Amino acid sequence: MNNKKNIILLGATGSIGESSLRLLRKNKEKFNLVGVSAHNNVELLSKIVNEFDVPNVVLSDPKNAKSYYGKNELYVGHSSLIELAKIKCDVVISGLIGISGLYPAFAAISAGNNLAIANKETLVSAGKIFMKKSLEKKVKILPVDSEHSAIFQCLEKNNITNLDFITLTASGGPFLNMPIEKFKNIKPKDAIKHPVWKMGQKISVDSATMFNKALEIIEASVLFNIESDKIEVAVHPEHIIHGLVHYKDGSILANLGFPDMITPLSVALNWPARIDLNLKKLSLNKISNLSFFEPDFKKFPGLKLGWEVLQNPDYSPIILNASNEIAVDAFLKNKVKFTDIYNIVYETLNFCNPSVPQNIDDIIEIDKLSRMNALNLIKRKFYK
Repeated sequence: MNNKKNIILLGATGSIGESSLRLLRKNKEKFNLVGVSAHNNVELLSKIVNEFDVPNVVLSDPKNAKSYYGKNELYVGHSSLIELAKIKCDVVISGLIGISGLYPAFAAISAGNNLAIANKETLVSAGKIFMKKSLEKKVKILPVDSEHSAIFQCLEKNNITNLDFITLTASGGPFLNMPIEKFKNIKPKDAIKHPVWKMGQKISVDSATMFNKALEIIEASVLFNIESDKIEVAVHPEHIIHGLVHYKDGSILANLGFPDMITPLSVALNWPARIDLNLKKLSLNKISNLSFFEPDFKKFPGLKLGWEVLQNPDYSPIILNASNEIAVDAFLKNKVKFTDIYNIVYETLNFCNPSVPQNIDDIIEIDKLSRMNALNLIKRKFYK
């Protein structure tokens, strides 16, 4: 009898993909990798297909397709990516970067597949639409972010009325202790050096500005149906505690562990069961110190936008996410200063005034409009 779970992995060549494949390698008796996608890294995609004998393979950017040498047939283009996400399976892991992950992720839950979501943009931009569809289709949306996985594990659904508030922890990024007057001289090469996690350039910059935590506040509000004033952020440089759930009786449940994306992935794929990952064991006796700080909103003003946009119309998180992507890209290309990232996002939020989105197409349109406005703003006011 085969009780293996069938897994589709979108974004197999990125950092989430890498962690997912580590997990699947260690547990080949539990999982079948039945579908896999990459954007343009055809070399690594070919190796993955041959190692796991993946039957359904997609390269979303067709320009490198001729270099594919996997043993199974390759399909190309964004429409193929959406069709891949619809194939019936136990869990679709979405490790896609940016707004491009919206359509495939929505296709996955619309087809009745559970979704393990590592793509912040999906829930930030389209959270209410996704949660409504998941309820309609009776599928689970399972968080893969370490902080949201922590809350997911500690939040007892039958005790939700007794919830007081939750705490998301933040490492503080590479500039936690840098004086604010030096921020304007920060270079991209410094901003992408994260002290705890190994991540891509964009998300590393988001951690350095703490915009990542603003996005996570929005994500947590949507995922757990929690009002913004019930979400707290604590800076915790050691990043051993990933999240805390506070109950009205004074009890606090915390999730602890060494930083490793394989653990929240394992939780998402196996919940409510757990498996032995044979990872380094955490001993409190060997940890000399765990420290916690209030966030410094003068140094990291982007963080407070996470709470603010939740008080505004439903299109505000879309504008925040889109303008931040444009601003980070401009910073990585040395076109704007590190300190300009917040100013670009703030001004775009105040400039854009679209109608409230009703569906995924509306969200994509607002995203495009926000990007265009952010680009125009940069050219007009911020180019170095």
